[in-house]
Amino acid sequence: MGVRHYSELLSYFARSLKDRDAATDVVQESYARVLAMCASSSAVHDLRALLFHTGRNIVIDRHRRIAAEARMLDTLALVCRNEAPSTEDSASARQQLEQLVRRLAAMPRKRREVFVLVRIYGFTHIEAAAHVGISEAAIEKHVVRAVCDCLGLAASRR
Repeated sequence: MGVRHYSELLSYFARSLKDRDAATDVVQESYARVLAMCASSSAVHDLRALLFHTGRNIVIDRHRRIAAEARMLDTLALVCRNEAPSTEDSASARQQLEQLVRRLAAMPRKRREVFVLVRIYGFTHIEAAAHVGISEAAIEKHVVRAVCDCLGLAASRR
């Protein structure tokens, strides 16, 4: 495969990401994925196009992961009733995550699925409704009930 397109890829992703180190990681990952793909499948007709396409997909995946992590942190804030000190340590975050996992596990399956789609993966209510196959109003109710479950309000309603 060689490194025929390496400098062109690196320049492109360094400009688009405005971070040469991140661009280096993207280009390296692109080559690794394409090499693995070439080893397991047929010949590649346009290596340059495949490398650029793979790199763009890697960048998109990274942006999605960063957004999902931010949404997860927002969701964790729902579990913590008191304001966390600014010097919160990793043990406290781990306990909050474990508490969220327990509360998610206690939810009915469809409520949990809707909550994860909307709050973790960032689906809109319309997208989640289409994905799950229920109405948008039902999605809204599931999300509200799931938030109440996360806040521990379900027990006080009964």
